[in-house]
Amino acid sequence: STPQTAQAIDSHSIIVKMSERLAGYEHYHSFMDKLTEAGVDDYIDLPMIAVMGDTSSGKSSLLSNISLIELPSADVLTTRCPIMLKMHYSKHKSASVKISWKDDPGKGVFAERTIGEDNWESITNAISAAQAHIIKMSGKDVARDIVSVDIRGPHCEDLTLIDLPGIVRTTGKNESATLAEDIQGLMNDYLNNPRCVILAVLPCNVDFHNSQIMADALKVDPSTERTIPVLTKPDLIDKGGERAVKDLLLGSKTQSFDCGFHMAKGRGQEALDKKESIEDGLTAEESYFQNTEPWRGVEDKNLFGTKNLRIKLAELQMKLIQSSFMSIVSDLKSQRDESLELLTSLGAIPSTLTDKKALFRGIKEEIWSGMGSQTLDGRICTLYNDTTMRPSARFLDASTRYQTTLSRSKLANISEVVVGSRAIAYDRANSIYDHGTVCYIDQSKGKVYLKDFTYAKAPGSSITQKKKGIPGNIFQDSNKVYIEEPDGSVEELYGYDIKTAYSDPAWISELIKHNRPYKLPIFINTYVFEAIVADLIEREWMKPTMELLESTSKAMEAAAEAFIKELKEASPFHNLQTYLITKAAEVVDALTRETKSRVLEFVQRETVPYTQNHYLFENVCKLRSHRLMDEVTRALPADADNGTSASVNPKTLRATVKNIFQRNQERSVDEHMAEEMQHALNAYGKVALKRFIDTVPMICVEVMQKFANNINHILSDTSDDEIERFVTAPSNTVAKMNKLTRKAETLEKGIVALG
Repeated sequence: STPQTAQAIDSHSIIVKMSERLAGYEHYHSFMDKLTEAGVDDYIDLPMIAVMGDTSSGKSSLLSNISLIELPSADVLTTRCPIMLKMHYSKHKSASVKISWKDDPGKGVFAERTIGEDNWESITNAISAAQAHIIKMSGKDVARDIVSVDIRGPHCEDLTLIDLPGIVRTTGKNESATLAEDIQGLMNDYLNNPRCVILAVLPCNVDFHNSQIMADALKVDPSTERTIPVLTKPDLIDKGGERAVKDLLLGSKTQSFDCGFHMAKGRGQEALDKKESIEDGLTAEESYFQNTEPWRGVEDKNLFGTKNLRIKLAELQMKLIQSSFMSIVSDLKSQRDESLELLTSLGAIPSTLTDKKALFRGIKEEIWSGMGSQTLDGRICTLYNDTTMRPSARFLDASTRYQTTLSRSKLANISEVVVGSRAIAYDRANSIYDHGTVCYIDQSKGKVYLKDFTYAKAPGSSITQKKKGIPGNIFQDSNKVYIEEPDGSVEELYGYDIKTAYSDPAWISELIKHNRPYKLPIFINTYVFEAIVADLIEREWMKPTMELLESTSKAMEAAAEAFIKELKEASPFHNLQTYLITKAAEVVDALTRETKSRVLEFVQRETVPYTQNHYLFENVCKLRSHRLMDEVTRALPADADNGTSASVNPKTLRATVKNIFQRNQERSVDEHMAEEMQHALNAYGKVALKRFIDTVPMICVEVMQKFANNINHILSDTSDDEIERFVTAPSNTVAKMNKLTRKAETLEKGIVALG
């Protein structure tokens, strides 16, 4: 079954079932063999015993003694790969040799070799042939692929050992210069497995403390919980050195190893030259330890010989599997599920044009429908967090900023009295108007202050102590406002009633003066009015308008790109994603150009003032009489505003009103026209502002409103050749999917093997 359709296996039931099977140990190898044959050890750290040592350490002789088969020696085969010796008890001898491919299961076919008692000697050649095939297919001197040797016989304990290539320090003729590094890298794969017992083989005539294999083992197993040093070649100990080796064996002169030391003796070169059998060698080994000092005097006989080592390793292996079984089952399931999730996230890869077209059509429809819900129509598929705004929300936010910017502009506030503007304020005490630059406004007290108008008297020393030494610095103390002068003095500013202050139209008078027609100059010059409106729109409103369009365009393009990148169906196809994002950008660009043309057309139209809005005319009429009405009202006794009776001298009142109108008549024609034009600009600015903040966003938003249909139309024109070319996953994605598929299938086989 495929990983996608396989039924999940209940971990608890697996553990109970397999624990029952393992109770008698006899099914251990069946469990381990199925996992290793499935290749599970590529992904899960499985319990194992790896045999490691130098090429001259006696490792091959030890393994031959344990398995009763002749392993290829370095003289027969100079290249290297691991050999897995799987031993099972049986009444009759038999064996098989096959290859477990690690890096690439499709490297080549190697027919499994079967060996019986009648051709038992051929097992060595079968192993050599498997090694040679691995090296040939891999093209390397050292390969991860394993020669798997299944051995059955009455001499076998239920035991599996991994024989790793011997450590080399120099390379020979025709050997790779990186041979030593490659072997070390292969050994590290096993050393770093926390469930791997390290059977470290080293000859008795080599300094234990300077041994490379012991250094490697202690590096990954500093607590020595999973390292067993096996001492070989005791017959080569220098005379007088036996005591030191005995102390080492018994652990009295070195750090303690949880599993202890062991000693074994293989056939020497003389025995090999005489073609002495492995069985004869084992008999000789047993006799050697029974009759040779100091070994015969050691009380614990279990420390010696191949037979005792077999039993020790078999029992150790069973403890390993029992202690790690539950975590192995958990790892199998969790990694299988994780691989399937990653495969799902990568999506499916269609192979035929029909399937590719169907996939492309589905993606196109998802973009068409999805981009609508992601932009303006209000549907919600997922709630956006505080840091991520929907494009529609971004647009609304940008539109609000646009409205704020325009509302604070000069055209929208022609008559506004603000700090820095020129104003005219009424001096009630002297019944005159003062012209100056507003430097301070106190809204709470209803006062406005002009920069050049101060009291003649100097403030007290307590006030001068508060100055900062900055010319123009203004500060408030109690109910008074002060300004620091350039000469270092401090003067109190004169406060005007804010209701008597209004914007000074002198700047308009200058424009009228410099643009006066030759005709009778008693009417407002409409050309000056139009020029002011056009200039202010160009200088103050054009940039924010273009920025709103640009912001809308960028938000739409970014939203489209993010949406396309999140499409699971398109994620395996980098070229398709690029194509879709490019097309989306082209659509946004085309819509932006189209919208920009409409925006510029609107702005150009607005530079020629026009409106039928009654607000303009009503407001102009109010503004025309506002100033004079204020002056007349202020001329009345203070109680008149409260609706109470007040003593009014008609003659005085008549003279006051006459003076007010007299002052108004004395103003020049330009001043009257400037004031009138300011009223008109003030009223028209409000009307134009409303049109801009309504119309411009409505035009800009069409970039979003039209996107879904336009992208759908553009993508509908994609040709079959383009679909064929774009709906092709990159090689790295295909490789990743193949790797994940292989992992999921391998782990699934392991899970099925348990059930």
